[in-house]
Parts: sequence; C-alpha cells; structure tokens
Amino acid sequence: MQTKSERFGQRDWALYAARWLIILLIAVAIIVLNDPNAAISAYITPIVEAMLVNVILLLVLQGRGVGSMLSPSFAVADALTLAAFAFNQVSDARVTFTAASLLLVSALVRPDVQWNALQALGLVIISALSVLRTHGSITEHTGDLLNLALLAASMVLTSYALDRWYGTLRRRINALRLAEEEHNQDRQEYTRAISELTYTLGANLNYRKVLDAALGAGRLGLALPEREGSGLISAVFLFHSLDNKLHIASCRRFPRADEDKTLAGKQGIVAQALTEAIPIFGSDVRKDPELGFFIGLQYAKSLLCIPLRAGYDNFGVLIYASERPSAFTQDHIEVLTMIGIQTTLALQNSLLYHNLLTEKERIIDAEEEARKKLARDLHDGPIQGVAAIAMRAGYITKLVTKQPAQVPDELKKLEDLARNTTKDMRHMLFVLRPLVLETQGLRAALNQLADKMMEMHKQAVSVRVDAQIESVLDRQQQDVIFYISEEAVNNARKHAEAQIISVSVTGESGMAVLEVADNGKGFNVDAVSGNYETRGSLGMINMRERAEMLDGTLSISSAPGKGTKITIIFPVYMHDTARLLKQNMTTKLAIAAAERSNNGKEA
Repeated sequence: MQTKSERFGQRDWALYAARWLIILLIAVAIIVLNDPNAAISAYITPIVEAMLVNVILLLVLQGRGVGSMLSPSFAVADALTLAAFAFNQVSDARVTFTAASLLLVSALVRPDVQWNALQALGLVIISALSVLRTHGSITEHTGDLLNLALLAASMVLTSYALDRWYGTLRRRINALRLAEEEHNQDRQEYTRAISELTYTLGANLNYRKVLDAALGAGRLGLALPEREGSGLISAVFLFHSLDNKLHIASCRRFPRADEDKTLAGKQGIVAQALTEAIPIFGSDVRKDPELGFFIGLQYAKSLLCIPLRAGYDNFGVLIYASERPSAFTQDHIEVLTMIGIQTTLALQNSLLYHNLLTEKERIIDAEEEARKKLARDLHDGPIQGVAAIAMRAGYITKLVTKQPAQVPDELKKLEDLARNTTKDMRHMLFVLRPLVLETQGLRAALNQLADKMMEMHKQAVSVRVDAQIESVLDRQQQDVIFYISEEAVNNARKHAEAQIISVSVTGESGMAVLEVADNGKGFNVDAVSGNYETRGSLGMINMRERAEMLDGTLSISSAPGKGTKITIIFPVYMHDTARLLKQNMTTKLAIAAAERSNNGKEA
C-alpha cells in the first residue's frame, strides 16, 4: 500500500506534467490572437521564460526535504508563468485571461486552500496589472476581470471542499490502517499465546498443571480481557473407575459444596456432548437435569460443554460458563475444541508418563526378584553341587594315601555328582533363555521343558499345542506363554505332589487358551488370592502380570484334594497396528487410577 508522501508526490508530478501542456496551449493562443506581423522573438521570449520557470520547478521537485514547500513552489511558478506571458511585447488581454484561467483550473488538482487562495489572488492581480499596462485602464476589461475573479473564487471554494473531502477520506484511511494494525497485533499476540498454551499442554507431564492450563485457556479462547475473564466459570470433569461417574478434577469459581458432586453423564447437555462428541451450547443451565444442581452454575446464562475424547473413549468434559448471555458463539468452537483436543492429548501424555514410571518400577522389582530367584536357585542347586564336589575331592585326596582301594568308587560318585550339577546348570540356562524357543517354536520349547522335568525331577509333564494357534502367535506371545507355563509347572512340581502335569495351548474365534492342570493335592484359592493382594505369592503375581502383557485374563480353579487348573485367555488374531494402538490407548479407567495415585502421593 502506498504511503501518504508517495501519493502526494505522484499527484504533484502529474500536475507538473500538465504544466507543459498549459504552456503549449498558451503559446498557441499567443500566435493565434496576436499581430501576425510582430517579430518572431516577441513570440519566443515568453514561451522560453515559461519553460525556464518550469525547469526550475523541476529542480525544486527533485530536492530533498521540500515537502512543505511544494504548494508555495507551484503558486510562485504559476505567478511567474502568467507574468512571462502577460508582460511581453505582443501581450494581449485575451492571452492573459486565457493563461490565468488555465492556471487557476490546474490548481484544483492540489487541494491546498491557503496557497490556492494566495495563488488565485496573485493571478487576478497580475492579470489586472497586465491590462492596466497595456491599455492604461481596466474599464474596457472590467467584465473579463470580474469573470476571472469569479473563477478564482469558485476555484478557492472548490479547493476548500476538496480539501475537506480529502481530509475526511485521509482520516478514514488512517483509522482503517490503525485498526488493521491493531487487529494484526492482537492476532499475533493471540497466536503467540495459543502456541505457548499448546506447548504448555504438550510438554507438561504434571496431571494437575495440565488441568489448570486447560481452564486458563478458556479466557484466552474467548479473547476476554482480564476484567471480563474473571467472570468465566470453568471446570474439568473426569470419569472415575470406582463409580463410572464424572467428578470435578479441577475448577474455577465453583464453591466447595460443588466439588464433591458428581455427574452421571446420562442426561442433558453433558450427555449430548459425550454422545455426539461435539461441543454443545446451553443457555438456561438451571433447567439442565444434571448441571442444574451445581451452585456455581445457578447464575450462568450461557454455557459451553466440550467432550474430552480420544478415539471411542470418553475421558470427561470441559465446562465453560458465563453470567453474560450469548457469551459463546460459533466462532469460539474452533479454538475451544482445539483446547479440548490438546487437553486430551496432554492428559494422555501425563498418564503415559505415569504408566511409564509405574512400569519402570515394576520392571525394577521384577528384575530384583529375578536376581533373588536366580540366587536362590544357584544356592539350592549348582552351588550345593559344586560345594559337594569340592568336599568329595578333598575326601578322595585323603583316601589316596590311607585307603586307595576305595578311590575308584569315590571317583565314580564324584563323576555322578558333577554330571548332576551340570544338568542343574543347563536346566537353569534353559529356563533363563530357551534357545529352542527362538529356533523351533513354542511346541518344541514346551516339549523340551517336559523332558527336563522328567530328567531332573522325575516329574511327568504332558504337552499339547495346537499347530494352527502356534502359527499365529508372534514371538512376544510365545515367550510369555513359555514363561507362564514354566512358572506354573514349577509351582505344581514343588507344591502339588502331582503324578502328572498337563500343558495345553488351544484356541478358536481369535482367542487363545493356555491351560496348566495337575492332579495334585490342590489348595484354597481364596486364601492364596488374599495373600496375592498383600504381594505374598510371588509366583502368582508373576503369572498375572505376564497375562496382562498378553491383554489376557488369568483364572485359577482349585480345591483341596481336587488338583489345580490355571487358565489364561488372550486375543491372538490382532493386526500389529491395532495391537500397538491398543497398547498405547489410555482409558478413562486408567486416568482415574492415575488420579487416585496422585491423590495418594499428595496426601
């Protein structure tokens, strides 16, 4: 867009170019209206003088810092130009009046009232002096001078009107430009604030701070100033797993009496927002079947409910209310919906981070337990065997000198002890990392486990694996199934005193079933489950946690004297992308669990 000074300069350059045309017209008028017998120099002199004045004016226009001198420069140039034609040897009153009229009309292009008035007065005076010089009096041309004066007065009045119109137009343009600049500045500040809010919501892993930022975004989303933003009522409602109802997780301008109230999310505005998964407007909040019971919303005349939703899972809702009617418009939906989406993502990030910390602690505990178990197994197995080998070797050393005849028998016993110790160590290595599982699959690994149980402990184990199910199990699922089976078989061997233990992997309709059963003495499931809650039965804990890794469920059926059956059911016909989505998708129940954990830590 052109600036004020650029528009002014273009206008004056146009007026300057028109002056050459005026000089040409006046020159033609001199030749036509004056005595044809006059010398050529009499015609050329005023024309050259007028052209010289125009050249000097060009030098002025090219100067710097002369913006305030342009109007005086044109006024003086017009006066000198008229004088050049009026006071010459072949001057004629008609030429003088024609030149003065042309110069007066050309001045209208530049609406500068003060200088145009002075210019008009000067041209009239010069014309009168020219007539007086040529004819000795102005009586003969009084009418012409009056017409010229009227033209000058009309030019001044027109210039005044144009100046007022131009000034009004310029003020309007300036006002529009300032308004546009302020609007652009507001949009820039608003965009920067939204970016900062998005970064805060995306980068913050603190559950409470995320909710506070979401509530604070309401004033920003509505573009309300602080004094009006203070009238905004807002709250975040999240589902709890204990009752599957909406509880206030964070709020502003809600009384304490409202903080313990809950929403079922089955009726009214909240139910509509959760069902349709879109922002819903409300006006008379007191008539809402659920929100109408909140004291903080009794005076609200407009309300906006935004669902916090990820995929097909509802986390809760964001409530913004105002005591002003029609405070929320369709224009606010895009911004506030974006805030709701960012809040949902931030809650997911916070929960994922919380779950990551929990999983990290669980892995550390599992690793520590694995080290303890390995230490116990080494102490009870190979270390005892190695210690026995060392003791028997020392005994044989003494027999070599005292009773050499017994040395061969003792060496045989030492060899058997070493072989058994080697078997124990190989079995431990097999359990820690069954290479056959990596190379030949689940069935071969379970069969080798059964062989080692018979070889090491004389425990009969039968294995049945459905080949079709095995073909659709991925590497991770096969690993988990093997370790659950090994844990269950070892538990049965140690505690059940069973004649036979059976392991079967079957399935249908996209679900796999792992069963480990024995015909041993059984146990009281309720007593062991209670012990599990206090983290006393580590074997059962390991199996339950591994079952969760398969997105499966574990059930135990047992009774004293009737044996035990452990059943794990889990999905297998799941695309990898769907599996990752399921693993990464947080649920409303998980959010409630995270909140309870946070509340416990704060307490």
